[in-house]
Amino acid sequence: MAVVTAVTELTELLGFVGGPGDGSTEGLAGRLRGLTRLARVVEAVEAATVLELVGVAEADVSVVVEQVVAGSTCRSLSVAGRVVERARVVSGWPDVWSAWSTGALSAGHVDVLVRARRGLPKALRQRFDEQTGVLAAGGGVPVEEFRDRVNAVVRELEADDGVGRLARQKRRTRVRAWTDRDGMWNLHGRFDPERGLVLSELLRRRTEHVFRTGDHPVGDEMPDDPVERHGWFQAIALEQLMTGTAHTNGDSSTGGVEVVVTIDERTLLEGRHAGSRVDAGGHDVPVEVLRRLARCARLTPVVLDEHGVAVRVGRPVWDLATVRDSLARPVQLNHGRSRRHASKAQRRALRAMYRHCAIPGCRVPIDRTQAHHVDHWEHGGRTDLSRLIALCPHHHDRLHAEGWDLELGPDRSLTIRRNGHVIMTTGPPAGQWA
Repeated sequence: MAVVTAVTELTELLGFVGGPGDGSTEGLAGRLRGLTRLARVVEAVEAATVLELVGVAEADVSVVVEQVVAGSTCRSLSVAGRVVERARVVSGWPDVWSAWSTGALSAGHVDVLVRARRGLPKALRQRFDEQTGVLAAGGGVPVEEFRDRVNAVVRELEADDGVGRLARQKRRTRVRAWTDRDGMWNLHGRFDPERGLVLSELLRRRTEHVFRTGDHPVGDEMPDDPVERHGWFQAIALEQLMTGTAHTNGDSSTGGVEVVVTIDERTLLEGRHAGSRVDAGGHDVPVEVLRRLARCARLTPVVLDEHGVAVRVGRPVWDLATVRDSLARPVQLNHGRSRRHASKAQRRALRAMYRHCAIPGCRVPIDRTQAHHVDHWEHGGRTDLSRLIALCPHHHDRLHAEGWDLELGPDRSLTIRRNGHVIMTTGPPAGQWA
């Protein structure tokens, strides 16, 4: 990337975002877009400067690039190391440099590419490099969506190299623990999908038990903020699972693992086809793993139509071969006014339909959402699946605080109004899995 190009871009952007605005929503939104591009171009100029510093260090062995970056930018040495790695790798991607220097990509987008490349075997990295131009051209999306696209490319590459993807993921499984400067003990883990499916299900069930039964410390220890509170519940649940106390209070939250198996309706009726979906919801687990898990886990089948709407939920079974029998006697998904809270079957259906919170743009995982009545229970709302939606604690609170009105179509297309004005819309839940 030519630094001159980026500086020219900076000059133009500074003039745009620094000028007077008309105070309208569109005018302010335009300024925010300009500021976003400005911040991205500044990141790119920093990377170009770091590369110049790398060149200086090659000529002067007394210069340690990471040390200079850390000292000059008030970053830790580890963060500075990532900044240097980012600049080095992207220097070999001219299309990515170009997109970054004009503000089309952010450092977050670039980091997704860098991490994806780092995780590939060396034999596949050149083929990945050849695709970065196409990926960079489609970078005008949130980082999370961009990550999904990059991961799809990685999956295609890994499928061709003769080594099982799951076997490679198992070798990459790691946990690390450390104590930070606040004295807090931190735990970070990366698990292959098979282990992740089992562990996440155990943690989800235990967290739900902690929340519903009050099996947790009380008083000032519990956070007031609902978003923070959910993370706290998860921490308590993890502690109970790790220390063994979860096995001593007579509950069933640590029993056999339950896996929600998602099947598209066409596959169920006609057999496998090009667009078949048979998976474990948000867990990228091969079908053979599901068969293996069936020996020690209950499988709950959920059938989705072409819009990603759940049309049937079967009873838990212990064998994939009995899934059809289970679906022939589906469970009840509509309870009307006979119960207030969503049933287990309804929550399973929501987990199969939604990858994350149903609010447009929200990426809070489905396991951290709550089943919300579209029509408030206090106003006669019914506990039917067609009138329930998955909301994260943050958006659940905003809905009540700001008086949102939700309209859910037959295909679960969502329209959100405030004071009669449409403020957000989104299509069927199948779009979350595209």
